[in-house]
Amino acid sequence: METESYDIVIVGAGPYACFSALFLSQQNFKIAIIHPENTEPLDTFIHSLQICWPSLNDPPTRANVAHGNDVAKYLQEFCANGANIFFQNILNILDEKQNWQQLPCYRIGMQDFEYQELEEASKLGFNLSSTDDPKVFKELFNSLQCLNAEKFKKTMLDYLQGNKVKFIKSRVKDISEKNDGCSIILENKMKLNAEVIILANALKISEILNKYKEILVPMSDCLLEYSFYFKNIIFSNPISFRAANGHFAGTIFQRDQNIFMKFTGPRFLLPSAGAGIYLDESKITPENWEKIINYHSKVILPFLKTHFEFPFLNNIDELNMYLIKKNILVDCYPCDELPLLGEFGKLGKILGNTGWLATGFSAGVWAAYITHELIMNEKSYFLHSRLHPRRFFTRFIKS
Repeated sequence: METESYDIVIVGAGPYACFSALFLSQQNFKIAIIHPENTEPLDTFIHSLQICWPSLNDPPTRANVAHGNDVAKYLQEFCANGANIFFQNILNILDEKQNWQQLPCYRIGMQDFEYQELEEASKLGFNLSSTDDPKVFKELFNSLQCLNAEKFKKTMLDYLQGNKVKFIKSRVKDISEKNDGCSIILENKMKLNAEVIILANALKISEILNKYKEILVPMSDCLLEYSFYFKNIIFSNPISFRAANGHFAGTIFQRDQNIFMKFTGPRFLLPSAGAGIYLDESKITPENWEKIINYHSKVILPFLKTHFEFPFLNNIDELNMYLIKKNILVDCYPCDELPLLGEFGKLGKILGNTGWLATGFSAGVWAAYITHELIMNEKSYFLHSRLHPRRFFTRFIKS
């Protein structure tokens, strides 16, 4: 069996994995990133909305009720910190600022209880401000949208490889943690020794560490992208927006004379509402897709026409929209709905992060920074104790 030694091995190659490698490679660590043969690094970003959100996907009032005001505000600021350090730090390191645009970010309430919930969240200090429209609230921080995702991916990978980060294509077969270090056995019959392992592969964490099987719950969603052509129309106000309940998100922007719309959800039109099952496209019938597309055209577009000034929506029924592509997205959340970040093992040598649902990009940046601090200092001032994975295995919880 071929054996290689590293300071840090990262399992997974999504945004959190790559951001962790970026921060740690600046310390001259020898780093390897592992991902399956049928995937590419940053695949999850390429197949997403490609937006860095400044806040949680779910309504902040939900976290406020479930976990208390302190934890709810901490989770909200987590994403804002990620978006800020991404824009101010990482995009400067990668020289990528020209490839990202800042968009105003709105939360919309489509039913009475939803905009009442947003009004309450605003009063509680969750970075929301009211507008002249009672059904539309504005985030205090902008979102960031990638203009060319393939370019960003190439820049990131070139940077990591230039800092001697090695990418290895294989699946993890076994993982062990001992006082003198960790080891990983891969399906390609390689063995990797490392001082620290970072688990950055979301749902797959439960396949590596069996005790998390009952803790990490799959959550499926869908992404659809549309385009339509408008001659001689300058669309100068691109936006990003999310429904108060977190079941729907989108962005509208222009490139050349084409208007593009990207919508995720609504999750409640997926089989079993997308919760607790690992969907793929084969499990969604043409009737499911048709219901989702009809919801976009019959519910979302009329709402946007009524509450935002988009001249191209004046004749909604005459819009000649083209469905460019549709994807199924899968993420997870822990069964108590709080993300996991920190020590997944027993000896402090297996770290990881998961459970942020649709805010995985911005949360992944800040989580990567905290992971970097945990490795360098064995602690981080920015990590709230409630996010610790070990909380599920304490005597108090078991009892």
